[in-house]
Order: sequence, then C-alpha cells, then structure tokens
Amino acid sequence: MARVSPPDVSRSSGFTLLELLVVLLIVGVMMGMAALSVGSRDLEKVAREELDRLKVRIGLVVRESQLYGEEWGIRFHPNGYEFQILNDENHWLAPGADRLLQPHRFPDGFVSMELRVEGNLEDKPLQPEDPPQVIVSSDGTMTPFQWQLRLLGARGERIVHRLVAGVTGRVQIERVAGQ
Repeated sequence: MARVSPPDVSRSSGFTLLELLVVLLIVGVMMGMAALSVGSRDLEKVAREELDRLKVRIGLVVRESQLYGEEWGIRFHPNGYEFQILNDENHWLAPGADRLLQPHRFPDGFVSMELRVEGNLEDKPLQPEDPPQVIVSSDGTMTPFQWQLRLLGARGERIVHRLVAGVTGRVQIERVAGQ
C-alpha cells in the first residue's frame, strides 16, 4: 500500500496579515469618500429645501399684505430669518400665532450666508430696534434682495444656492457652482 504524505504546511495558500490590512485600508478609504459625497449631497438638498421654504413664505406674506393692506418685513439673521408686521403705532412685531410665519433657524452645516438688499451687501449686525431689511408693502411690492447659501461640495468645490426676489414679489431660486 502506498503511503500518502502530509501536505507541506510551510507553503499553504491564503492571505498574509499585511495583504488583509491593505484591503481593509482601501475599503475604508472608499467608504469614507462615499460618506462625504452623500453628506454633501444631503447638505445641498437641505439648502434647496431652505430656499424653497423661504420662497413659499415670501409668497404668503406678499398675498397677506395685499389682502389685508398691511406692511410686512423680513429680518435676516446670521442663523435664520423672521417675519414681522407693522402695527398702527409703527412698531415691527412678530405676526402672532401664525405657525408658517414664525422665526426660522437654519440647520448647521452651511459655510456662509449672504444678504444683498437693493444690490448692497448687508453685513452689519441687526439691532432689535432696527427695521427689517426687506419690506413688503400693502400693494404687494417689496424691497428687491438676493439671499445666498454657500456650502462645500463633495470635491471641495463651493456651491451657491441663491434666492432672488424682485420688486414685484417674484422669487426665483438659482444654483451656481464654483463661486
């Protein structure tokens, strides 16, 4: 009977620890890049949703001002905005219990926000006694303005989402890459 010799243990097949670590490193880098890409797309989606929300609210305020013959204002802050209404004593006040027009705070993650009113950059801090930067008159006209949200894309590029409002109350949203 022939003898079968045991396999040579010193030459077994398989992966070395170094090869496994390299594969794990590559997989980890790829997952990190995918997570960054998804995260920036989510932030871009949030920016667009914020602008859409503001556009709808501005439309509501323009209609309210025309319907009730009231003067409205929009105050922009570094972290959000609020609507105000001018009362009979010429004081700007919160609109009351209207849930849609309550002050709004932006989510974290935007690189910067910029407001231009009638072409001029509004960069000084707004004091409580200051009137709103944007006025919506009872005839439906409003102070023209541009409001921008800047964020970083997945590849490090700057992405700008801009809301542009004209004197007639018409509001457009634009996306401009690379600014």
